[in-house]
Amino acid sequence: MKKIVALISALTMVRGQIPNLGWCPEYVPMTNFDMSKFLGIWYETERSFQLSEVGSRCVRANYTIGPDGKYHVSNEVTNVATGIKRVWDGEIKPPTIKAEEGKLHIKYTGIPLTPEYKYSILETDYKSYAVLWNCNGFGPFNAQSAWIMTRKPFAPGDVLQKAYAVFDKYKISKTFFVKTRQDDCSYIVNPTIKPAQQSSQVDGIEVIEEESLNGHIPSNIGNNEKVSTETKKHKDSFDESIKISKLEKEEKIVELTTQNK
Repeated sequence: MKKIVALISALTMVRGQIPNLGWCPEYVPMTNFDMSKFLGIWYETERSFQLSEVGSRCVRANYTIGPDGKYHVSNEVTNVATGIKRVWDGEIKPPTIKAEEGKLHIKYTGIPLTPEYKYSILETDYKSYAVLWNCNGFGPFNAQSAWIMTRKPFAPGDVLQKAYAVFDKYKISKTFFVKTRQDDCSYIVNPTIKPAQQSSQVDGIEVIEEESLNGHIPSNIGNNEKVSTETKKHKDSFDESIKISKLEKEEKIVELTTQNK
């Protein structure tokens, strides 16, 4: 009994995950996964509850490729209480066999004694959503985690429904799922963008992202038409004032000329 309690405690302490009874399920990652299409910015929209991520917001990952052809990821996380931003950079190891193409083996750099993290891409359309999953087993117990990543910080309902359908397909419980706050976020400009990636696009998805969301969307998006209209109104009003002023001046000259005669 003590051994079982120790196993559960170890599982909870290592990753802060909620333990389950049983071995890790064998979920097959997405077939024909194309890493080149997966590159770019992904925002964490929802995730499984983890003690290690309590109090985190403004979470996003940026997948890039360097001039040497190696894939990298940079994760940004902001603490709700302190506002301190943390950034983890990692290198993604290439798969050794085709069946491993849908699995991401990430070794984070700059953090000593950090274990290698493994994530399975259960499904993605590359353009709007991706569902990531991993499982850690300790004897007869396991702890599973899952994430919904989206291209936009505030994903529309139909995109989330596609992601939820993946969980239903694999019978993954959403009981302990929590939403990630993406309001009032300021992100690093072009985090760890490699030279080969600075101006590239992946199926219309821009790899380079804006610096700050300022709530929902950058303030200049969607307001250009309004600003242009207001500017035109002010210009028209100014031109009209000039016309009236000129007309009044001409009338005054005519009046003075008439009086002199």
